[in-house]
Amino acid sequence: MGPLITEKVALIPEGSSIGQTLVWATALLKSGGVDTPRLDAECLLASLLRSNRLHLYAAIEERLPPAVFETYRTLVSRRQARVPLAYLTGTKEFWSLSFRVTPAVLVPRPETEVLVETAVARLKRLTAPVIVDVGTGSGAIAVALAKMLPSARIYATEISREALDVARENAGVYGVTGQIAFLQGDLLEPVFARGLIGQCDLIVSNPPYVATTDLAVLPPEAHYEPLEALDGGPDGLRCHQQIITVASALLRPGGWLALEMAPEQESLLIRLLRDRGGFPDVEVVPDLGGRKRMIMACSAEPGFKPCRGSSPEQDSVGMNGV
Repeated sequence: MGPLITEKVALIPEGSSIGQTLVWATALLKSGGVDTPRLDAECLLASLLRSNRLHLYAAIEERLPPAVFETYRTLVSRRQARVPLAYLTGTKEFWSLSFRVTPAVLVPRPETEVLVETAVARLKRLTAPVIVDVGTGSGAIAVALAKMLPSARIYATEISREALDVARENAGVYGVTGQIAFLQGDLLEPVFARGLIGQCDLIVSNPPYVATTDLAVLPPEAHYEPLEALDGGPDGLRCHQQIITVASALLRPGGWLALEMAPEQESLLIRLLRDRGGFPDVEVVPDLGGRKRMIMACSAEPGFKPCRGSSPEQDSVGMNGV
């Protein structure tokens, strides 16, 4: 989907300074409707120069080499067409970590960090918690949890082979490959295939939750992302329903199911969790903007606090052996 051009932007000659180039790029991105044109212009150039935005200002009068200038013009034009910035730079920050992203994966969102924050708070007192990240995409949730919970064993599922390759690469960058088993398959099917019935402390997921009829009104950037990571079916809850229906079979008593959602889906999800999932204890958690973003359900009666510690046998099993 192309941009709506609202103003004419002058061409910029080759050999312009960094400062002049940034002024031109900012005007072009603004004409394309980009929300943060100056910031995006700086991020694109800093990424291309393998530098940082502060360096751009220190070198504001310097001229870009012709090859760099041409590459930058192409990147700015693609951003003007609303290709996500993360796909152009190849990286996106999540949980203060830099993740590689490609068009094969959903771009990690800041609001999803509430899943990590809440999960860590629930599990930090457990010895060797077992976690399932459903639809891992770039691996952002799984890798962040592995960094925060070094004793955790994590199973990350993903139907896309290309996405799993990206997730594995990100796990390797942060040295947590040994904690995470990457499993290809639909939602929780690979976990059942591993025979993990009643063994999981947490199932966490940012499933697709946009209703099919709402896809057309998403921001232009979203139309470059994988459709299967966005389209949640007629009511946006197709994957939620599938996960909720079977999750309790995988959880230990006192285990948790944590799902990202749209705020308006709260009441439907509470009903699904109680009626289809058999979860009596349900909690809604807001994101940093105060919007209801995550729903958690405990597999035990309300008020039950899990206090499990793993056995020595469990502690001795590495991810390569499970």
